[in-house]
Amino acid sequence: MICNQSMGLCHKRSRQVSGFSLIELMMVIVIVGILAAIAVPSYQSSVLRSHRFIAQGMLVDTAARQAQYFVNNKTYATTLEELGLSDPYYVNANADLSAEADGIYQIVLVADSGQWNSFEAEPLNSQVNDTTCATLSLSRTGEKGATGTDPSRCW
Repeated sequence: MICNQSMGLCHKRSRQVSGFSLIELMMVIVIVGILAAIAVPSYQSSVLRSHRFIAQGMLVDTAARQAQYFVNNKTYATTLEELGLSDPYYVNANADLSAEADGIYQIVLVADSGQWNSFEAEPLNSQVNDTTCATLSLSRTGEKGATGTDPSRCW
């Protein structure tokens, strides 16, 4: 407070503060860092799971094509081309046919000795980080499987 003795007046000195102090700025950075450390892995996990659903849908679709092929031809297809699909068959994150560079899974028809056994969805590119499920499979008997670290969580 500033006082003028001769006039008998006192007034407060106003101090204008603009901007942030270094400590305030550092606190904001720490808080944003903590939130990012929590949110980013959760988001990445969600993306991997959603891509897994795409692969599951594609496996079910190819199995349905195989069933229709059997109805029409009284035998099972042993190649993807017989089912009207390209070989190799790469699927992107929009569940569309794509190039290998854009694919998240490659759909493979597994046939031993000319006999169809299963369809597999092999992860590509960023989807190889899905170690929980890795390669998904759907057998001719309808059995669902996976080769990852926790196959029980894959279907």
